[in-house]
Amino acid sequence: MRVTNQGLLHNYLSNLNRNLTYLSKFQNQLSSGKEIHRPSDDPFGSTRVMSLRSSLAQNKQYLRNIEDSMGWIDMTDTALGNMGDILTRIKELSIQGFSGTMAENDRHAVEVEVKQLIDQLAQIGNTKYDGKYIFAGSATTQRPFSVNGDMLSYNGTDRVLEREISERVSLVINIPGNWINEGRFAGELTEDLASTLNKLVSALATTEENDESHIEKLEEHIDNILALRAEMGAKYNRLEAAKHKNEEETLNMTELLSKTEDIDFAGKIMEYMTLQNVYMASLSTGAKIMMPTLLDFLR
Repeated sequence: MRVTNQGLLHNYLSNLNRNLTYLSKFQNQLSSGKEIHRPSDDPFGSTRVMSLRSSLAQNKQYLRNIEDSMGWIDMTDTALGNMGDILTRIKELSIQGFSGTMAENDRHAVEVEVKQLIDQLAQIGNTKYDGKYIFAGSATTQRPFSVNGDMLSYNGTDRVLEREISERVSLVINIPGNWINEGRFAGELTEDLASTLNKLVSALATTEENDESHIEKLEEHIDNILALRAEMGAKYNRLEAAKHKNEEETLNMTELLSKTEDIDFAGKIMEYMTLQNVYMASLSTGAKIMMPTLLDFLR
């Protein structure tokens, strides 16, 4: 087969262009630090990278949900603790007021303090987290507790709020105010908190003495608050475990993503230098296969 100068030149330019393409590819990899720039570079690797990135984005959202839930539950536990302290103080004052040894003026002072504590109880019941009322059920923009006269009332809903903390795993993070007023389960308390407090105030305003039924009912509500705090504590512990698991999964996926798409800089630099030498050799070879001219034969 006859080999012409034009054929040599064509083959040379084709090889030169291929070497330049490889050189450009390695330059892009070194400048970006990534092995894959388009799906055609590595179809299987590209699919894996997209899947890992999607899982990482999902995990980040779960982490935000977990941290938000932890803040909500922590605020709820603090508010419940304050409510428990107030109910305990009301119990102490009631015991003093029903003892029969207090003067009328002193008993009136106890009645006034109990009324103030009920107002304070409503204030704590209207605690907010991130601009939302934590005890309002699903009506988080509506003040759940109010005091009309001396009567404490709940105006929220009985619906719970859930947060997804992992794939197909949700957790109830709130305590509707009716759980505080009426108990966690239907029929758990013999009387709702509002009625108990109202009867206590009425009893203190009269000469009623040694009414242990009011105290016993108040103790039920104090125990209910303690049970709700225990439930919140258990959920907080679960969220901490979920957060730890989420962070471990994120770390593992990040490492796997790095192994899939990040380059080995030392190896890539060596390969790049080799390709650069090949390209320079191609340019040098090209100068020797150019077609001779008539002047080369007239020397």
